[in-house]
Amino acid sequence: MIAFDCSNGKRAGLSDITLIGNGNGAILDKGLALLNGCVDFSVANSKFTKFISAAVEVNGSMKQRGVIYNNDFVDNYSDSVRNLGYGVVVYGDGTWPTLELGTQNAVFIENNMMTGNRHNVASNNSSRYVFRFNTVIANDVTKDFAMSDAHGLSSSPRGSRSYEIYNNNFSANLSGGLEATAIGVRGGDGVIFNNTVASGIARAVSLEVEGFTCGQYPGPDQIRNLYIWNNTGGAVNGYSDALGIDNTCTSSVQLNRDYFRTAKAGYTPYTYPHPLRTQ
Repeated sequence: MIAFDCSNGKRAGLSDITLIGNGNGAILDKGLALLNGCVDFSVANSKFTKFISAAVEVNGSMKQRGVIYNNDFVDNYSDSVRNLGYGVVVYGDGTWPTLELGTQNAVFIENNMMTGNRHNVASNNSSRYVFRFNTVIANDVTKDFAMSDAHGLSSSPRGSRSYEIYNNNFSANLSGGLEATAIGVRGGDGVIFNNTVASGIARAVSLEVEGFTCGQYPGPDQIRNLYIWNNTGGAVNGYSDALGIDNTCTSSVQLNRDYFRTAKAGYTPYTYPHPLRTQ
């Protein structure tokens, strides 16, 4: 619907608008695309609904960075497709930069209300994102999918590079059953902490492998440096351990080698609220 091509080096911004998609599973539409290295962009105070592919896509460069805040992302998914359906999706450029957690060099998604999206955030191809202070609600249509996601090596040349997921509120509004997972991680490195996960969600965090056979080590772009701590949501009906973590491939993703249930030493979150919100 709207696309910003930032190859000219100028800043992109969008605010105070409602974008409504076709709501038709045969049309894989998107609401907003930020392409080719958008730096210091902002997307604010808007509503995105009924887009089948993605409400907002950020794509094309490792230098891309900015903030998406105070928006509503509602029902961006079609059950007839059972794929895509992203609130925000972030793609890098396939390079593999040094890990830079706690810096401005990421796509920040903060203080949004998100419901009815298959993955409220998803990522791939050396993406870097920060997902914080969001309200995320699953429903009957989306409950089989992770509410937030980081791909491993799959349909793109590289998997997700990094993610920082913290201080979010995950809940589920269901007529029956459980939401599968609040936070699904299939590759890359990062931190997951201080999230509130309601009892209607089976797993606070799901650890998976993608793009290689479980048992291989190391697998390409797999989880190698992930820290998880201080999230609410314990074991639910045996789906996860006492901290709400379900590791689906312990032979490739090992505790205290590839992931850790402690705070990351020396890590400090980037400034909140994001400084671009006042510019």
